[in-house]
Amino acid sequence: MRVDESVGTVARLYTTVTKGFALREVEHIQVTASGIVGNREFFLVDVDERLYSVPKDPIFLDCWTTYDPIAKIFRVGRRTVVDCEAELRPVGPVRPFQFDERMVEGRWTPGPWDAWFSDLAGRNLRLVRCAEPGGGGDVHPVTLVSSASLASLGCELDGRPVDGRRFRLNMTLDLGPHPYREDALADRAMVVGDCALRVARGIPRCLAVEHRPYDGDRRFQVQRRIRDVRGSTPDESGPAVLFGMYASVVSPGGVRVGDRVALMS
Repeated sequence: MRVDESVGTVARLYTTVTKGFALREVEHIQVTASGIVGNREFFLVDVDERLYSVPKDPIFLDCWTTYDPIAKIFRVGRRTVVDCEAELRPVGPVRPFQFDERMVEGRWTPGPWDAWFSDLAGRNLRLVRCAEPGGGGDVHPVTLVSSASLASLGCELDGRPVDGRRFRLNMTLDLGPHPYREDALADRAMVVGDCALRVARGIPRCLAVEHRPYDGDRRFQVQRRIRDVRGSTPDESGPAVLFGMYASVVSPGGVRVGDRVALMS
């Protein structure tokens, strides 16, 4: 393949150490074949050992986690307060855990955070670390959307632009003034920074997007807004509310804010 046409730049990058927790805006990411290093490296499971995340409970959306791989320190907090921290000590062998659509390999990582998570959610929860970098992603390891698509949704009830963090996407790309240009990139390969991706398909949006990231408020009906703006769009299983695109990794590499986005042929 050769680089064929520049189509835009990287506007924003987001990651979250633990699936279902607050997103962090970053300047640089490292993309591997299995996902983004440090993104969704951890996830919570319920007593049935199945994934426990936003569609089940948005309570952790304004909570954050960090992990220092050198010191091996895992931290949990809300806003500016660190609520618990300790050295991470995974236990037991790598084993499969049930996500909604697939199995994910991981290891138990017990610590004081298990009690903190459980107290906040009102049920027994445990923390698991993925066996592969970025292994806690969705159907595909990378997600993206264009700035124009986000802008097309207008404003929240408080007058502020719709918060892109609702959609929990990794890359926001400037692809020009026309919304949903990323949809036309399906099945196309493109260079983003130093990595190459293949855009896969649209992302069906579930009830998780209805929760405002910083307080969980649900009065603004995002799925309805998407339908009003662009209508219902076809998916593999029929009509769906699609917003953003999945992408697979063609070749690993780093991506920075401001990097060029170019199609390949």
